[in-house]
Amino acid sequence: MIEGTPSVQPSVWERNRFEVLRVLGVIGTLLMGLGGLGGGALPVVNNAYGSFPFGALMGRMMVASSSIVLLGVAFVVLAWLLMGTFVGAAGGPSRVGVPVLLRTFAVWVAPLVFTAPLFTQDIYSYLAQGSIVAQGMDPYSAGPVELLGRENPLARSVPFIWAESPSPYGPVALGISAGISILTGDSVFWGVVCHRLVSLAGVAAAAWGIVALARRCNVSGAVAVWMGVLNPLVILHLVGGIHNEAVMMGILLIGLELGLRGTDALNAGLAKRRGVVLLVVSGSLITCAGMVKVPGFLALGFVGMSLARRWGGWTGIAKAAAAQTLIMVTTIATVTVATGIGLGWVTGQGGAASIRSWLSLTTDIGVISAFFAQLLGLGDHSEATLAIARTVGLVAAVAFCVRMLWATFKGTIHPVGGLGVATLVLVLLFPVVHPWYPLWGIMPLAAWANRRFFRVAVAGYSAVFSFLVLPRGLALPAGTVVTIYSLLIVSAMILALMACGWLKARGSKVLH
Repeated sequence: MIEGTPSVQPSVWERNRFEVLRVLGVIGTLLMGLGGLGGGALPVVNNAYGSFPFGALMGRMMVASSSIVLLGVAFVVLAWLLMGTFVGAAGGPSRVGVPVLLRTFAVWVAPLVFTAPLFTQDIYSYLAQGSIVAQGMDPYSAGPVELLGRENPLARSVPFIWAESPSPYGPVALGISAGISILTGDSVFWGVVCHRLVSLAGVAAAAWGIVALARRCNVSGAVAVWMGVLNPLVILHLVGGIHNEAVMMGILLIGLELGLRGTDALNAGLAKRRGVVLLVVSGSLITCAGMVKVPGFLALGFVGMSLARRWGGWTGIAKAAAAQTLIMVTTIATVTVATGIGLGWVTGQGGAASIRSWLSLTTDIGVISAFFAQLLGLGDHSEATLAIARTVGLVAAVAFCVRMLWATFKGTIHPVGGLGVATLVLVLLFPVVHPWYPLWGIMPLAAWANRRFFRVAVAGYSAVFSFLVLPRGLALPAGTVVTIYSLLIVSAMILALMACGWLKARGSKVLH
């Protein structure tokens, strides 16, 4: 039975239909979990997944296993899209409350906890870097292969592109990895499980923040959770892929809500001490989010502008900037001392720029410009055009962020909306963009954006891009890729025909 606080009570038929969608999503994640045992990002050595029931069989059928994972993705995406009609995402009233959506998320992700990493091999970098920190070495001095040795089980599973690269992550992310390394004794399997549980805790924290921010912005909590938590990209990449964004967004969104509560307390003339404490905690949490991944620091500015608006004028901006800077510097110093991890992350953010990501608008402009230059006989200047396009893009992104900060100060946009829009533009103009990066902006915007166009755009993007990363997270030969997607399409068509036949037969029985 659907519980919570829906704006319209669902009929019995609607309740049954919603339950069918929940089951469809569970079937999807069960297929993902099963297929991941052979089609996921398996470790190079110490592959414990082969000892799972069906694990050895799945491991011998990588192509079929990958198709099973993508078929599970199709089930999840279909169930999620159809649930949009229950939460009011199509413009209608909500027929389901927040609690049941959160329970649906919990049930959907449960089958993924013990399966192999999906859609990426980055988790093996996290494990190796955690071991490096736990052993007292500097993760910013060299890559895992050099520091741990080529024969180290953790280093051998690190993706080739990162094997000799220093860590790009901040001390909070590395501190968590180091703790897991010590807890699990560098076990690959249990390290993956612990990191996935940490990611789940991060998404749970983000869910709390999204619901609280949606209430603040007078947006349906059910729609916000549907877009920002139950989103397939969250399930596939933040939980299945165990990316650090889960931790970053969880800490950031809680910090954002607490910061706005602190500003409200000061505006309402409540106990000044309570408002100050909330703002300090907020700044510390957001700084910690930035020490997972640097874009997290952006939220400090929007909380600061909310505070500056209360004080007014350029003096208010200066005071807010000084307060946020003091909190940021103090938190960085505290975390640096507590973890023993240096400041190499401050200058080590350019490593990912070596990747040419087709989702990056500035990278596309640079590559296309270089291509036409070659056609005109001007020579190969791809590196120069890439550098120029990316630099111009970052300058434009920074300028837009400043514009959103100013709009927040003037009161023409809510801090939550300002942060979400600014972050989304930053991602669009970023030198490297992966399919889950837009979640940086989608998650806060889910709590603020109330227009149907935005909801449709998020649904369309999330549905399409859920299928564009292979379960193993590696580039495969073109023929293999075609086979995987062909098996997916054929399987989906057969299941669709079977479903149509069953519905037709069921309808006939009802009529007669």
